[in-house]
Amino acid sequence: MENLQALCIACNRRKGIQEGVIAEGVVASVAVATAPLWGWQERALPVVMAATRPVLIEACPGAGKTRFALECVARLFDQHVVNRVLIVVPTSRLADQWVEAGSGMGGSAVVPLAPAGWRPTQPLFRRWAGAAFTYHALFAQTTMIEALAAEPGYRTLVIFDEVHHAGSEHAWGIAAQQAFMSAATRIVSLSGTAFRTKDPIVFIQTRDGRSVADFTYNYGDALRDKVCRPLQFVAIGGTATFKTPAGQVETVTFEDELNEQGESYRLRTVLSTKGNHLRETLRTANDELIRLRTSTDPDAGGLVVCIDCDHADAVARILQEITGTRPTVACSRLNDPDDPSPRPGIEVFDRGTSPWIVSVRMVSEGVDIRRLRVLVYATNMATELGFRQITGRLVRTDPKNTDSDYGLVILPAEPILLSLAQRILDEVPLAERGPLVIRDPATRTTNIYGGHEKAQFVPLGSTGELTMVTDTDGRSAPAELVAAAKRYVAATGSPVPPFELALAAAHDEHLRNRLLDY
Repeated sequence: MENLQALCIACNRRKGIQEGVIAEGVVASVAVATAPLWGWQERALPVVMAATRPVLIEACPGAGKTRFALECVARLFDQHVVNRVLIVVPTSRLADQWVEAGSGMGGSAVVPLAPAGWRPTQPLFRRWAGAAFTYHALFAQTTMIEALAAEPGYRTLVIFDEVHHAGSEHAWGIAAQQAFMSAATRIVSLSGTAFRTKDPIVFIQTRDGRSVADFTYNYGDALRDKVCRPLQFVAIGGTATFKTPAGQVETVTFEDELNEQGESYRLRTVLSTKGNHLRETLRTANDELIRLRTSTDPDAGGLVVCIDCDHADAVARILQEITGTRPTVACSRLNDPDDPSPRPGIEVFDRGTSPWIVSVRMVSEGVDIRRLRVLVYATNMATELGFRQITGRLVRTDPKNTDSDYGLVILPAEPILLSLAQRILDEVPLAERGPLVIRDPATRTTNIYGGHEKAQFVPLGSTGELTMVTDTDGRSAPAELVAAAKRYVAATGSPVPPFELALAAAHDEHLRNRLLDY
């Protein structure tokens, strides 16, 4: 203290002051898993254990990344490679889930983490192996977190969960580099969607603009291993009528080839309440959820992902008209004073049996509600990252479902959304994918421009009708066959779901003819 400054380790490092010999930090009690790991987790373990540089493990939503990472923590502690772990996550709910998972539930690794409510300004007591906190906390308290990572006597493992949030040129990514570039002993990054459209991800190697994973386990792998449940996609077609900013009234179908602005108008119109398309979509989804709940899965739940909080409230009102009960609404701003706050509302829905939850970005990555079976894609988010994160809410298997366990995604028949669904079904490496355009050769081309700068487009109306059904086995069935399957099930009382019957009939000529002739 020659200059009368008592500084934390992070500040000392920045001033060029070196530490002397430091005693070993006290190591919390951890334990490796007693239950067997899944095959991909066993194969990925050596990648992490042997790495001396930052590594990226890319595994699809629902594959078990949290359990895998905790096993890595326990083994690295056991081998005295590290003796502290700091876990960075997108949301406080995810931080709580890490704390819960670290308790050793289900025979997984035991890694005691600081309990819910802990903040980086508080000490890490010796009974804890480390802590989980948000990217926002990392940004807000970068120096404090660096001090925790570099605390004398500790060798810190840093885990970035959903690392795609940490773009190297954005605030969270810059804070991550400042805190851990020299303070972390090991860095492990996790993501199911490890790509960004503009800047690279921190601590991740890139090639041709694509993140390079040290181990990859995609959705196709998870389906083959029965780690995740399969998905069916149901496209709802129809028409959209809107007025452009220039005052021109257009009525278009999903088969019409539009420019980018026109596609945006069409999608926003069918998602609005001014027309029948949204109601038809919600009605179709509710019919399927009722069928699941009355047959094999009595606590099956449905999720509607909306554009914004006003849209979520409008969707909730429509669902209340259809079902007679207002759904749970999880939104940052609540229009109905009787709606619960988002976080407790999600927790109550997760543990309960109510049929529907309506959300805007709240039921997102890391939110593990296994009873979700039906998803209505009612948002105009049309990016690869967003689409995969949203549809990923359905892929987690539910051990209670001893019969057929699958997820049903119902979405507008907008070509960009269908192409994103097809990419999931194909599971081709992102760097090799080209845009998949589904068009009818006889369609017309309509150029719709933005028009006057101060004017806005106005949705006027829409119609909705089922267009097709497709699934992860590569099968697809047209609307005609689905309608025939519904008639057959209604008349005969067949226990086979209509969508499943139609998909089977699409590849069985005898069954197809039987349904169409019924």
